[in-house]
Amino acid sequence: MSAAPVFHIRGLEEGPEDAQFMIDAFDASLVQLAAIGSGDQWGSVPFSARPNAGDKLKGFEQARRYQATGEGDPIRLFFVEAEIPASAAADLPDSVRIRTGGTGEKLLAVGYVMLSEGLYPPYMRQVFDKDAIRGALDGTRDYIYLEALITDFRTGPWRKGAGAALIEHARRYCRERGQSIIYLDSYAGNGGKLVRYYEKQGCTVVSDFAGATRMFYRIDVTE
Repeated sequence: MSAAPVFHIRGLEEGPEDAQFMIDAFDASLVQLAAIGSGDQWGSVPFSARPNAGDKLKGFEQARRYQATGEGDPIRLFFVEAEIPASAAADLPDSVRIRTGGTGEKLLAVGYVMLSEGLYPPYMRQVFDKDAIRGALDGTRDYIYLEALITDFRTGPWRKGAGAALIEHARRYCRERGQSIIYLDSYAGNGGKLVRYYEKQGCTVVSDFAGATRMFYRIDVTE
């Protein structure tokens, strides 16, 4: 497969499948990150064994609530799926998520993004000693925070371009909400490979933090 697949992006669906996909995609990334020298990005502890797993799942439930009712913290989750030929399923692990779309197409879940409007992750307050970070986040809610973006390593080449598709969707969502700025942060180790990736996606570095092991970015969203 040489070209990026056709992607479809959707919100949360009813049932437990989306939450399970998020957990499985996160856990699958740990081995791969270790293999490429980025093992300290998220460590080696599976999601379900982490002490903050319950808090993360509360975020999932709030995203479901907000999508359905518009109530509570404005958190949204979006999932990207790749159209695949039916024959491709035989070459994928049984653990991946494939569903049938409305016109019979096979849709393989390849990643997801969490977007929060005017809310930053709690750990960012701990780095308000960085003037650039405090100036961006403190005392305002006029932004979207891209809090998580994960693509599923189990899906092999079908995930190619999924991260870029999710970032572009974040831009669209930002416009829909009448906002003009997206903030996000990422791992900055292993020679800055992830930093360069985000820069290619149009992110501007604002500041490093956590002893230069993480980076804080801004995306200016234009019409």
